Amino acid sequence: MNAGATSHSLAAWVRTVALAAAAAACCLSTLAQDAVRAATPRWSAPAGLVVLGQQVLFGMSDGQSGYELWSADIQGTAATRVMDINPGPLGSYPSGLAKLGETVLFTANDGSHGLELWRTDGTPAGTHLVKDINAGPDNSTPNGFTLFRGKLFFVADDGTHGFELWSTAGDEASTTLVADLQPGPAGSTPRQLTVVGDKLYFIASDEQHGNELWVSDGTAAGTHLVRDIAPGNADARIESLTALGKELFFVADDGRHGQELWKTDGSRGGTRMVSDIRNGQAGSHPRYLTAMNGALYFAADDGRNGTELWTSDGIRRGTVLLKDLLPGAGHGLPSFITAVDKTLFFSATDGVHGAELWRSDGTAAGTVMVADLVPGPGSSAPSKLVAYQGRLLFAALDETHGFELWQSDGSAGGTTLLADLQPGTKGSFPHLFTPALNAMFFAADGSDGNTSLWALDKDGVRQLLR
Repeated sequence: MNAGATSHSLAAWVRTVALAAAAAACCLSTLAQDAVRAATPRWSAPAGLVVLGQQVLFGMSDGQSGYELWSADIQGTAATRVMDINPGPLGSYPSGLAKLGETVLFTANDGSHGLELWRTDGTPAGTHLVKDINAGPDNSTPNGFTLFRGKLFFVADDGTHGFELWSTAGDEASTTLVADLQPGPAGSTPRQLTVVGDKLYFIASDEQHGNELWVSDGTAAGTHLVRDIAPGNADARIESLTALGKELFFVADDGRHGQELWKTDGSRGGTRMVSDIRNGQAGSHPRYLTAMNGALYFAADDGRNGTELWTSDGIRRGTVLLKDLLPGAGHGLPSFITAVDKTLFFSATDGVHGAELWRSDGTAAGTVMVADLVPGPGSSAPSKLVAYQGRLLFAALDETHGFELWQSDGSAGGTTLLADLQPGTKGSFPHLFTPALNAMFFAADGSDGNTSLWALDKDGVRQLLR
C-alpha cells in the first residue's frame, strides 16, 4: 500500500472508530454506562506533550468525558481540561501538538468539521478552529507539523488535491497550500519534513518519479524534486532524513546498490551516494542516523560483520566500521543511538552480555559497554534514550524493578536507577520525554498502575497527575 493510501486509510479508520463508538454509546443503557465509567481508569495516558510557558499541554481523557486537550502547571498543580472541543463520550482527539510562537497548533475534531487545524494559547478563549481545510464534516487530517521560517509546515488533504504540503502562521488567511506536487485527488503525500538551514526537505511521490526526495524554500516556485534517485516511477525507499551541518544525510536505494547512505546539499549535482557499504543490490540498510561533533553515526550491515556501528564524515573513504561490537558475522545491533554532548549512547549486545547500554567517543577504543544492568546474557534492553542537562535519561529493565527510569553520565558508577515510579517488578515504562528549560516531562505508570504525567527537575521526580 502506498503512503497516500495509508493516510486515507488512517482517516477512514478514524471515522469508522468514531461512528462505532457513537453507536455503542447510544445503545448502552444508563446502568451499563455507569458500569463502564466505574471500570474506566480516572484518566487515559497523556500524549503529545508540549511545553507552553508555565503549562504542559497534552491530550487525555479523564475517564468521564472524551479525549480532549488538557493542561498542567509545570509547578505540579492539578491538571485541568483546556476546552471540551467535542462534548460527549468521543472527544476531539487532539494530536500533533506543535508550538508556534506563544501558541500551540494541533489537529482536532469538534464533531462538525472533521479532523482539522486548531490553535490554543492554553485558555478556553484562546482555543479555536484555525481553518476548515476540507470544508464540512470530512477530515483534512493535518500532520507532520514542522517549524520552518517562522511558520508551521504540515501535510493535509483539502478534498481536492489529496495530501500535499501546507503552511500556516497560525491564522486562517495564512493557512495555504504550498505546492500541488501530484495534481488531482491522489496527492503526493509528503512525509518526514526535515529542516536543514534554509531548506525544508521531505519525501513525496508523483506518478512520474515515484517516492523521491524533494526540497522547498517555503514557496511553490521553490519546491522541487532534488533528484530522481531511482529513475522513473520506481520507489527510492528513502528513509531517515538527518541534518549534519549544511547537508542532509539519508538512506536511499537507486535500484542498483540497495539501501545505502546518501547525502545532498539540495542540488541535483550535490546529491550522491556516500558509500556502497555492502556491494550489490542487498544494501547495508543504515539505521539510527545520528549527528555528533561533525560526524554521522549509524548502524549498518556490510555483509561480513553483521549490523554494527559505523561512522561517516560524508565522503567514501571516511565512511568506516567504527567497531565490530559482536565480532564476526553476528549482529551487535546498535539501536536508539543518541548523542549527549560529545558522547554517543546506544543499546547493543556483544554476544556475552545481552542488550545493554554502550557509549562511544567516536573512536574504536572509546566504544565500550557502560554497565551490565542485567548480569550475564540477560538484557536490560535500554530504550527511549534522551539527552538531559549533560546526562542520559533512558528506560531499562533490571531483575528487581521492571522497566524504570535510569540515568547515566557514561560511567558504570554513574549509571543508576533514577526513580522506581511503580515499585515492584511491573515497571513504569517511562516514555514521551519532553524537555523544557529546567525540567523534563514524561509519561509513566504510577503506583496505582495508571499512566500519568511526571516531571524531573532539580528537586527530583514528581507526579503531576493524581
